[in-house]
This record gives sequence, C-alpha cells and structure tokens, in this order.
Amino acid sequence: MKSVAIAKTSGVSRSLSIGKASVFAMALAGSAYLMALAIESPKYVWLGWVTLLPLFYAIRVLSPVRAMFSGAFWGACLFLASVASGRTEIAPTLGSFALLSLIPGAYCHFGATLTRRIGFSPYLLALCWIAVEFGLRPLGLNYGLLAGTQGDGFAIHVVGSFAGYVLVAFLVAWVNATLVSVLSEVRLSVTSPRLIPKAAAVLKRLFVNELPSYLLHLIHASQPRAPPI
Repeated sequence: MKSVAIAKTSGVSRSLSIGKASVFAMALAGSAYLMALAIESPKYVWLGWVTLLPLFYAIRVLSPVRAMFSGAFWGACLFLASVASGRTEIAPTLGSFALLSLIPGAYCHFGATLTRRIGFSPYLLALCWIAVEFGLRPLGLNYGLLAGTQGDGFAIHVVGSFAGYVLVAFLVAWVNATLVSVLSEVRLSVTSPRLIPKAAAVLKRLFVNELPSYLLHLIHASQPRAPPI
C-alpha cells in the first residue's frame, strides 16, 4: 500500500511538472508572438515594454541549461510568428532561424549563469542585451529587435541613430527585467495588508541599487579625499 501511495504521489508530481512546463512554453510562445506583433505594427508600441517578461523570468528561476533552451524556443517562435505574418523584415531563411534561436539561447544561458553568481540584476541584463542586438543585426531589422518595437523609430532619431538604437534597446530590456524582479518578489495576496509597502520597498531598492548607484560611484570617485589619519 505504501509503495502504491508513493507511486501515486510521484505520478501527480510528474503531472504537475509537465503542466507547469506546458504553461511556461505557452507563455514563451505568446511572448514571441507579441514581440513579432510589436515589430510589425506601430499601434502596439507598449507591447515591447512587457513582452520579454517570460524570457527574463526563465533567466531568474531556471538553471542555465534550461534557460538556454527557453531562449532558443522563444527565438524559434519569434521566427515562425514573423514569417507567418508575411509582413516582417526578417528573411524566411535558415540563417535567420539559426540567429533567432542561438543568440537568445546564448543570452539566456549567460544571464542565468550571471544570476546564479551575483543575483538577478536588471541593469546588467539590460546592458548585456545590447550584445543581442548587435548579434541580430544580420537579420536586416531597421531599428533592431527591441528598438524596432517602438513605432517608426522616432525615439531613435531624437537621440541619434546609433546612440538611440542602443539606448532604446537598453531601456526596454531594463524595464522588462525590472518588472520581472518586482513581480517575483512581491507576493500577491488579497489578505495581505503589506502588499503596497512591500512593493514600494522592492521598487525603492531596485532604483537605489541599480543605475543611480553606479552614477553615485562615479561622482564620489572624482571627489577629493581627506588626508589619512
């Protein structure tokens, strides 16, 4: 009887794991579809700021190998969604499929490895995303992947062609990663009266510990030091 109960428990656990994996795969596929939609239509500019949530969630919670497969799956889904729409700048070739699979997969592997070593850092992950944009340049996208989700490139022209390309991609990736960090640490509970204070504390910590801390470090480094005691 005991062995039967253990077998049933393991079977239920396996079913739950398969169910969670299926739901996460659907989330990645939906994310890729929304990314393709944002690139194709300037009406969906806001999608670019949230569509990478499943990808950064994989970096945050999965092992580097599993995160790599998640990134490759996301890139493959993005290629299929773009080609199926018929209104994309991405050429329907094997080379495009390889780039969109390998580069996001490598980025997720590196991001998950970095997260295991120093923690989940939206700033560093957004900074590393710039390498993804340069790696995907052979696809022929006018404004890159993330910057291409921001309409007709007005923001890029305002800042400058090269600086705008990099800055917009960095900001979009940083917002996505920051949202993942906030949503992962704030436990939504209807009965919890500390939800808003906890969310505010997480946001304050992120904004204090990320980019402003780097700027403050640069400012302090240039200030004169007192003589040693």
